[in-house]
Amino acid sequence: MEYNTLLNLFEREFREKLKIIISKVDEKTKVLLEEFFKNIKLETKFVEDLEEVVEIILQDSLYQIVIFSLSEKNKDFSAFIEKLKDIRTYVKIFIIVDYSEEKDLGNYFEEGADEVILKPFTLNEFKARFFKLLKEHYLDIKLQKFIVEDPLTQVYNRRYFDEAIKEEIYKALRQGYPLSLIMIDLDNFKWYNDTFGHQEGDKLLKSFGEVLWKNVRNKIDKVCRYGGDEFVIILPYTFWKKAVLIAERICKAWEEKKVRSVTLSIGIAQLIERGSLEESISDLINRADKAMYSAKKFEKNVWVVDKETSKLFLNEEFQGEG
Repeated sequence: MEYNTLLNLFEREFREKLKIIISKVDEKTKVLLEEFFKNIKLETKFVEDLEEVVEIILQDSLYQIVIFSLSEKNKDFSAFIEKLKDIRTYVKIFIIVDYSEEKDLGNYFEEGADEVILKPFTLNEFKARFFKLLKEHYLDIKLQKFIVEDPLTQVYNRRYFDEAIKEEIYKALRQGYPLSLIMIDLDNFKWYNDTFGHQEGDKLLKSFGEVLWKNVRNKIDKVCRYGGDEFVIILPYTFWKKAVLIAERICKAWEEKKVRSVTLSIGIAQLIERGSLEESISDLINRADKAMYSAKKFEKNVWVVDKETSKLFLNEEFQGEG
């Protein structure tokens, strides 16, 4: 398998284009790596500060491979790797070590490195090691996708939601940007499933999953199956008014499917900082859930913004039909 074949697999299967962060390399190595990654059409970002690496990983999930040169000046390698892996477990770490500073290479792997190369090295040696790392990353992501994706609807599953909501709310609180949550229940789905059979019920759920993905931002918003016929959408960088527009689009798209016996009840809430991360997460989910159940009394495609969100950000309750 060649580089281009493997990179095309990434884009086709995972709908994403990998990016590389390179930190603290000398000028000669930088020129070598710049040319190499340019030839295989992988976007790279060179930085000097390890903390900048952390910020980039936090802000852009497409940066999934980190290459950096280890020296006596940055021997806090273990703590740095631990921080990166806490933020994104699947990030791959490729270390360049001066031959003069060589120690037992096994120690680097024990501390969290995924690949190590001694400097000076040839371009062919780097190519071989990087390609090996890339193949491992592809298989890891493929396995991760299998673990976190709902096989029927092609949206993320509950396990993924429980992890993603922590990560996204942590970033929103730390960086001070808005985040909204949409919770959706398919009204009368049980009746539909019992009346027309499980196969038709599965088709309906799959169709709804497609509607959700088509009406959110790719690689930013996260669509998850929360329960049997309940779905949730995490909307980073989004005030509740923008979440309302997304809910309206979803309602309109669902109405175009003409499944009149199954309607949508949608609850919307915006993140409010509470005493701790855990309390903020629980509070947001509970408020979106209550708003969703408030929408159920209308028995048609309708959305409701939770009262605390509307009071805090508009000083009035806000609701409307799709």
